[in-house]
Parts: sequence; C-alpha cells; structure tokens
Amino acid sequence: MILNFVTYSSLIIGFAVAQSKYLRFARQGDVITWAGLVIVLTGIAIRLHAIYRLKKFFTVNIAILNDHQLMTTGIYRFIRHPAYLGVIIAFAGMGLALGNLLSCLIMVMPVLLVFMWRIRLEEKMLSHAFPHEYPAYQKKSWRLLPFLI
Repeated sequence: MILNFVTYSSLIIGFAVAQSKYLRFARQGDVITWAGLVIVLTGIAIRLHAIYRLKKFFTVNIAILNDHQLMTTGIYRFIRHPAYLGVIIAFAGMGLALGNLLSCLIMVMPVLLVFMWRIRLEEKMLSHAFPHEYPAYQKKSWRLLPFLI
C-alpha cells in the first residue's frame, strides 16, 4: 500500500511540477524528450523481462512460496532486483522526457527510497529462506544499481 501511494503520488506531483518553468532544461519535442521516452521503454522492458524470468515466483507481496527457487540466472545474475531497477529507469526517463529536473527528482527519489526499504525486507526474507545460497548470491551480484548499490 505504501509503495503504491508513493509511486502514484510521485508520478502525479512530478507531472504537475513539469508544467512550471522552474528547473526546465528542455522543451517538448527536443532530442532530450525523445531520449527520455527511449529510456522509459528500456525501463519497462527490463521490468517485464524480470517478471517473466521469475514467472510464478513474482508477487506484489513479499512472500516465499512453498516451492520457491532462488533466481540467479539471466538478468538476475547481475542484479538482484531488476524489476525495481526497471521502474526507476522508466521514472527517470519520464522526468527526462518532461524536461524538468525537479520533476525527475520527484519521480525517482521517493520511489527509490521505498524500493530500498522494501528490498531490505525482501533480502532478509530471502536470506532466511536460502541461508547458504543467498549470501553467496549477494556477493556475486548488485542489489539494484550496478557499481552503486
């Protein structure tokens, strides 16, 4: 519920702020706008691919299924939470497409903070469910953003 509230609020406020002239760095139709749209599509593709790879193990609730398997192949080989990464990339692309720095920050930062909170909960649960495999997997992969987090 918190995740949905933050996500939708960030989008609505970000779009509203984009209508102001403050911190605008591009006009609609500029190359930056089109680059932002390509980034949005890239983020969506990453999220959909991550969900497809998890198949039945993807849930909106943090849960471990009875027959749960740890996914460590494909995109999960490098990033432990690529579905969240896809959303962050898509939201950053929206901010870029809108051409407003403040919109970009409003769309990305609150969602990133909520995702980091949720990731901590998920990783605690996964560490408990896979006490040997998950710590080894954590050492070989990035949590969310390659070379940063």
